[in-house]
Amino acid sequence: MFFYGTLCDLRLCEIVLGRSCDQLQFSEAVLHDHAIYWARGENFPVIVREQGSLAKGLLLRGLDQADIDKLDYYESGFDYAPVPVTVVTDAGPKEVSVYYCDDPDVVSGDKWSLSDWSEKWGPTAYGAAEEFMYHFGKSSASEMDPKFPMMERRAHSWRMAQEDPDLGIEAGAGDRHVEVIDMTRPYTGFFAVRDYRLHYRHFDGSMSAEVSRAAFVSGDASLVLPYDPETDQILVLEQFRIAPFARGDKNPWLFEPIAGMIDLGETPETCARREAEEEAGLNICNLIPISKSYPSPGGSTTFFHSFLGICDLKNYTPKLGGLDDENEDIRPHLISVDHAIEMAILGRFRALPLAMMVLWLQQYRQSDLVSRSLRS
Repeated sequence: MFFYGTLCDLRLCEIVLGRSCDQLQFSEAVLHDHAIYWARGENFPVIVREQGSLAKGLLLRGLDQADIDKLDYYESGFDYAPVPVTVVTDAGPKEVSVYYCDDPDVVSGDKWSLSDWSEKWGPTAYGAAEEFMYHFGKSSASEMDPKFPMMERRAHSWRMAQEDPDLGIEAGAGDRHVEVIDMTRPYTGFFAVRDYRLHYRHFDGSMSAEVSRAAFVSGDASLVLPYDPETDQILVLEQFRIAPFARGDKNPWLFEPIAGMIDLGETPETCARREAEEEAGLNICNLIPISKSYPSPGGSTTFFHSFLGICDLKNYTPKLGGLDDENEDIRPHLISVDHAIEMAILGRFRALPLAMMVLWLQQYRQSDLVSRSLRS
């Protein structure tokens, strides 16, 4: 096989093949009259015929049929298929296969850079590939391919957690050591489930007995509570929610802050502004961090980046909104802060993040945090 893109990253190659690259033979190779470009709006490349150009990559020898099957499984989701080509190596020309995409519409005008990809996307790609290849031999590629974007989103969440310098105020137990004995993935879809068998450090320094724990795995989300200091109003959204319905709640429509899952490569702040525009047609002037928190750490990886969003609501006219392609049906409501505080104290907000954010606003509106944040 001739690799010209992400699989030239040996860590990703090892994940896809499920074995060490030390067992394989790599050498540099060149495909004449071809060029490598970023796919339009994507985080991977495409190779195209281009007279006079040289596509540099790696020639991988020593593959068996199991390796080929794994590569085909992984590449199928990118609409690539292997085609025969002749590459040039130090040992002369070689007849090989290369994964080709025949759709010219996906080609951007930007030349591909493996180093740029590795820095920006590498760790996320590793996590998504690990989850995807876990299902090799268990589920067909056609079944798993539509789920890959959510795997990338979960991998993006993992990366944000790993790179967050804030370890929290809790001291942890000793070296915070957790030893994973085994991990399985019994369900993968829009969300995922992981079953763990593990040991973890006790506060007295000893290791626990083997314990079994399941985690409901999702991506990170940004929440924003729009607030106009001049009118002293907030904006909340009302929409149908599946979880209250599944619980048996007779009214599965809830008041909530604006919220949405953080897209691949997005920052929490960018997501908050995007969701405010998509769900309510609002332009947020300033974002004030409220908290970074787990709403249900006993069994869910869900992580909220919560913000107060300073905005102009004086001329805002609530109207139905949401994205049609996500089947959203959203009704905005303008509420005075005093009324919202009363509702929160009386327990009338059934979405806990909204109650928390309103009570945060009550406290810090009194301490003039909002005006001080605007002045700074």
